[in-house]
Amino acid sequence: MGVAPVWQYKNGVNMILFTPKKKKRSQMVSLAPSVVLALLCGGLCRFLPAGVRALIAEELIGPVFNRFMGLLSAIAGPMVFLSVAWGIYSSGDTATMGRIGKRMIGRFMLMTVLLTLPACGAAIPLFSLNAGGGGSFDFSELFQMVLDIVPGNFFTPFTEGNPLQIIFVAVLIGMAMLILGERTGTVAVFLDQANAIVLLLMEGISAFVPVFIFGSLFNMILGDHLSVLLKAYKVLPVMLLGHVFLMAVYAGSVCIRKKVSPTVFARKLAPVFLIGLTTASSAAAFLENRKVCEEKLGIDKKNVDIGVPLGQVVFMPGFSVLYFVMGICMAEIYGVEISPIWLVTALALAVVLAVATPPIPGGALACYTILLLQLEIPAQAIAIAVAINVILDFFATAVDLFCLEAELTELAGELKMLDMDKLRENERCTVSNC
Repeated sequence: MGVAPVWQYKNGVNMILFTPKKKKRSQMVSLAPSVVLALLCGGLCRFLPAGVRALIAEELIGPVFNRFMGLLSAIAGPMVFLSVAWGIYSSGDTATMGRIGKRMIGRFMLMTVLLTLPACGAAIPLFSLNAGGGGSFDFSELFQMVLDIVPGNFFTPFTEGNPLQIIFVAVLIGMAMLILGERTGTVAVFLDQANAIVLLLMEGISAFVPVFIFGSLFNMILGDHLSVLLKAYKVLPVMLLGHVFLMAVYAGSVCIRKKVSPTVFARKLAPVFLIGLTTASSAAAFLENRKVCEEKLGIDKKNVDIGVPLGQVVFMPGFSVLYFVMGICMAEIYGVEISPIWLVTALALAVVLAVATPPIPGGALACYTILLLQLEIPAQAIAIAVAINVILDFFATAVDLFCLEAELTELAGELKMLDMDKLRENERCTVSNC
């Protein structure tokens, strides 16, 4: 059900509280009217005098946009920190994160980087970038960027809004709490409650995203910048090609190394892929994902119990490619100067933000805020990225689920925890089993 119980002892009575989640409307349903209304209102305001249009844009919409961005930036850093730290601590104890867990996390991170590199490398020539900062690669700048990930203290990452330093601190604290276990009980309770509060705040902020999108698009039309939105949709075919590449690499690897028929393998992964494609929710596919991994792919239950919940949070190569390509696209549109260090920074941010994206409606919005502002792209690009993300979110979620099942199959094979006969079994529908 996805409902976590809360228990407490109060006035001599043991109480267990279940809070049913409200059914949320699809992002597409919420944002589509905002886009249409912005286009209509913008078209009508085109008949107003230029001075009136400037007054509306600069005195009404501008200040509201800036306040919204300030509030979003204030919440984004703590949200990512708490999401990463609590995610590491709640993964279990050091025994759970033993031989299987450590190897699994290592492969998840390694494969995310290895899959993101060629996909992003192939996408770069498709955009006209403004080269700057010198064309040669300076190793000292790269080394300094790596050193800058380590903060001078635990406070400057939040005051300066440095996402890489925030995630670095979150990983350190999460791992320390995981090792210390019960001795950090009080801190764990605080972390859990703080995480719940910040996620609730972000969900509340995300409820105003349609208004944010309306104001941003309306402002673009008033300022004769609608062409920016039209240019941004160039990211759609590029991302589709990148996602096809990810699935082809994984499917080809499993089919060749495990000697499985591509048709059989695709048929077994199809149910989970379709759930992700139609709902844009990995949580909705959780139960079916476990069933497919264990019953159809032949992965050992121990691997499934750890890999499916951990992988659906950590292993997101589809979103990693999406964040990078979105950053490149916005840099092209707004003429941001690109250097080798900029590209390395964009790649690093794309990978870590894909891991740190919280599983809530406003999670991607916060990550786009961190990504684009860190890459020195104007804040106006965030509204465009969020509008396009509504479409790409469905594909990225489905691709992530597809890659996760394939990766767990590969890992189970290496750990000798894979039933090859079950994996290769052709489950055609017959009279006896239909």
